[in-house]
Amino acid sequence: MPRLANLPLNPETIVYPGGDLGKARASAYLNVLMRMLALPGMSRLGLVTRLLRHGLGVPASTSINPGFHCHAGNIHCGEGVDLSDTLFIDYAPVYIGDGTWFSYRNMVITAARDYEKVTARPVVLERNVWVTSNVTILPGVRIGENSVIGAGSVVVRDIPPNVLAAGNPCRPIRAVQRTRPKRSRPGS
Repeated sequence: MPRLANLPLNPETIVYPGGDLGKARASAYLNVLMRMLALPGMSRLGLVTRLLRHGLGVPASTSINPGFHCHAGNIHCGEGVDLSDTLFIDYAPVYIGDGTWFSYRNMVITAARDYEKVTARPVVLERNVWVTSNVTILPGVRIGENSVIGAGSVVVRDIPPNVLAAGNPCRPIRAVQRTRPKRSRPGS
C-alpha cells in the first residue's frame, strides 16, 4: 500500500447505470469481520482488527474500532488513521491522509442516487483532519489538512486547510493552528 503523500486533486466521478452496485459491494469476508468487530470483547483481541486491516489494504498503524463499517472496502488510508464508529458508503474511493481521526457516529457518503443511475464521487480528507461526532460528509467533498469538523455538521462543499468548520451546511468558523502529536502504539 503506497503512502498517500499525493492525494488526488480532482478524483473522477463514477456512474453506475441502472443503480447496479453489485460489483462495488464489500466481500462477504469483510462483512463477516465487520460484524465480528461489533461483538463484545472482539476489538480487544486484535485479531479481527488485523484481519480487517489486511482485507482493506490499510497500513498497520490504522486503528479500527467497533462501529466501523464500509460498503465496498474502497478506503485508502495514510499512516496513523483512526477509524472509530464511522459508516463509509464508499462506492467511489475515500482518501484519508496521515494522522486523520474520526470520533463517533459519523458517515462518509460517496454515492447519490437519482431515478436512473447512481453517481459516486470520491471524498478526500487531507492530513491531520479531525472529524468529531455525528458528522455527515457528502459526495465530492475535500477537507483541507489540519482542519476540525464540528459535531453535528453536514459537509456539502470543500473545507479549506487549517480551519474549524461546523454547521449545516458546514462552513469555516475560524482559523486554527493544530498538529496531532505522534502517538506510540505498543504491539503495532
